[in-house]
Amino acid sequence: MKTSSFKAMFAAVSFATIVSGHAYADDPVRIGTDASNPPFASVAADGKLQGFDIDLVDAICAAEKLTCEIQNMPWDGIFVALDSGKIDVVAAGLNITPERQQKYAMPGPYLNSPFVFLALASSTLDSTEALAGKNIGTVSASAMEKYLNAKMDSKFQISGYDSWDAAVLDLDAGRTDAVFGELAAMQVTYVNAKPDQYRFIGEPISDPTYSGAGKGLAVPKANEALSSKFDKGLATVIADGTHAQLTKKWFGVEMPAK
Repeated sequence: MKTSSFKAMFAAVSFATIVSGHAYADDPVRIGTDASNPPFASVAADGKLQGFDIDLVDAICAAEKLTCEIQNMPWDGIFVALDSGKIDVVAAGLNITPERQQKYAMPGPYLNSPFVFLALASSTLDSTEALAGKNIGTVSASAMEKYLNAKMDSKFQISGYDSWDAAVLDLDAGRTDAVFGELAAMQVTYVNAKPDQYRFIGEPISDPTYSGAGKGLAVPKANEALSSKFDKGLATVIADGTHAQLTKKWFGVEMPAK
């Protein structure tokens, strides 16, 4: 009788372990990214994901001996996927903000990047003040859009887009006067790539409420073990010089984590 009870209990525990998901150390960690945000993440010509976030996550997972699978998904659905358990981590150039920290553990920071206004090199606009009343493009639901809505809604007309490329296409076409984005991405993807076509207007803007305390990953607060592994792995790749090498590779210069 005791043996039968033990077998039944063991079967129940085993079944619960199986259906609970991600119970074993060799289960893949599912990481979501938005591959429309170079140099953090984009799709290469061969269809593979590439970028700073991709390489950094690979390095962290290697340091912690984790099996990780990175999935490309639209920005506007990435936190829904995290909240519903479809993915375990978001690695998408996220700014560490008080709002996000209330809901998620955010391993990091792993990079710091202020906000900037990108304009055509041929534009006669020469300062942030000169943008008053102009149409400013940015990515919808991003920290940049939230900053504009909170701080400068009365100064600009704000147009939201689903990607930086879409916003810059409208800038090229003259449908917007500037694009409000992050220095790291704008510098590499547009100014460095086409210095005769784009330039920045005014000074970079750092507001911790919106630009945050640097870049971080997002992990559900309940998953303390996974968050701790990513914190530990990040510390390792910073200490061993991997982080510095990756910033040189993707941003052209060595950039600090904090």
